[in-house]
Amino acid sequence: MEFSTIASGSSGNCIYIKGGNTRILVDVGCSMKLIKTSLSQFDTSIEEIEAILVTHEHSDHVSRVAQLSRRYAIPVYASALTWENLPFYNDYFPSDRHIFDYGMEIGDVALDFFRLSHDAVQPVGMIFEQGGQHIGLVTDTGIVTEAMYRQLTNMDGLIIESNHDLSLLRYGPYPAYLKKRVASELGHLSNTQTAEALCRLVGPLTRQVILAHLSETNNRPELALDEVCRVLEVSCPEKTAVSVAPRKAAHPLIILG
Repeated sequence: MEFSTIASGSSGNCIYIKGGNTRILVDVGCSMKLIKTSLSQFDTSIEEIEAILVTHEHSDHVSRVAQLSRRYAIPVYASALTWENLPFYNDYFPSDRHIFDYGMEIGDVALDFFRLSHDAVQPVGMIFEQGGQHIGLVTDTGIVTEAMYRQLTNMDGLIIESNHDLSLLRYGPYPAYLKKRVASELGHLSNTQTAEALCRLVGPLTRQVILAHLSETNNRPELALDEVCRVLEVSCPEKTAVSVAPRKAAHPLIILG
């Protein structure tokens, strides 16, 4: 399997997954120019994308979904409640509003879903499986629940948010209500939370972890990477590569061997 982030952060999000001959985008909150450029780096094209999956309705995840879907006739999948809250809901016939189902397959890729803790109507994380390999995706959640641990432990590849540094958020420029929202159970994971979660999530099969959805204001890539790697070096003997998703550029393509 192969995976990468194309954009990651509050300014826009898009993730690329390939399993077998099937190529999927998760969320489209960035420009088509960036998507085209990034896909060309992965030796693929938009015309080869078989589906767009939507994690939740916030604009940084869906602002270009309809545009891309209509122009290239790509089916869009989301949960039932998410569909009802998408700004382009009425632009799609009921038959074209594809709904997530547990154990569903798209081409060569099998999918599973789990609930996240975020201030959206029905936010979901995802697990992709093909050929015995698994990639987990968990962004936009304020906590990691026991159910999430059960499903995400020992993935071959993992994309997990590491949104903010606690000190930068506490003393930063955000107004008090927004700081409270970000740090709440319906907000986003801090570097500390992500590091602690990875101590349980990383297993013998885990080879690649991408830290995603970093706040431009309340985090820095080196802070997230340093905290996660420091904790993992102490707690996890497995050899796992950890990297940070760029905000407005593609992460180098990861190919799981």
